[in-house]
Amino acid sequence: MSSVLFTRVVGIAIVLSVTATAIVTAAPADVAMIKSRQEKLRDMGSALKQIDDELKRRSPDWENVIQPNVQILHDRSPFLMKWFPKGSGPEAGAKTYALPAIWQKGDDFAKHARTMVAESQKLEQVFGKKDSGEMRAQVVALGKTCKGCHDSYRSPDYEKDAEQ
Repeated sequence: MSSVLFTRVVGIAIVLSVTATAIVTAAPADVAMIKSRQEKLRDMGSALKQIDDELKRRSPDWENVIQPNVQILHDRSPFLMKWFPKGSGPEAGAKTYALPAIWQKGDDFAKHARTMVAESQKLEQVFGKKDSGEMRAQVVALGKTCKGCHDSYRSPDYEKDAEQ
């Protein structure tokens, strides 16, 4: 084998080795990011449910139950777009309910995310009034925002798996 050919073969082998190493080492980080995203989204869903449940009580606990959950929704919703970077879908190798449409229809997904931010900001404003009726209406509006995104961008398998 000539030295030029040998040099090319070694060069290609090095490039392939580095690429394979990058792919293998990137996977655990992507999987960890997906797990983190799922936990944060579950926390947001739980926060909305806790607010809704508390508002059904005769005397809602505004400070110890509703306020911290409003804060979770308000603080986390601005990060929705950052939780779905390219490569963090099913191709990352972790179980995810995020549909490929998130990345294929990024502008529409961003619109849903902006609506979530706006509705969570309204929730925080309404919380300041401590009016159960107005708060309940805003919880419903926020829930519809969540559902609108879930209908387009979350796998229906989520509901099946959640039942098990």
